[in-house]
Amino acid sequence: VMWWWFFSSSSFYGDFNLSNTVEGVDGEYYINMYQHLPTTPLAVYELIQGKRYFYVLYNKQGKKIWRSPHYAYLSDGGIHSFMLPTKKSNLLKYFDEGRKIVDITNKIN
Repeated sequence: VMWWWFFSSSSFYGDFNLSNTVEGVDGEYYINMYQHLPTTPLAVYELIQGKRYFYVLYNKQGKKIWRSPHYAYLSDGGIHSFMLPTKKSNLLKYFDEGRKIVDITNKIN
């Protein structure tokens, strides 16, 4: 468990593993798609299966608002299924083996 905590495949991210960025319709938020690192046996297995990515939502100032769970391994097509929050809606919507909705209200206030 300690190995997973300190060396999770999504613990370290930046320009070196950034794969894609999508900006919201009103420019208030953007989401980055990062590639998991092969730091654990589970990560290696998921990478082989094609589930290579995790996501981080930022506001337009670059502050991290939300990230997919450490155990989430998503395919590359997933970034296009995201509906990013706007000035009028604090809901992040996406598909990951079913529809997911995240209310970010408490993270931005």
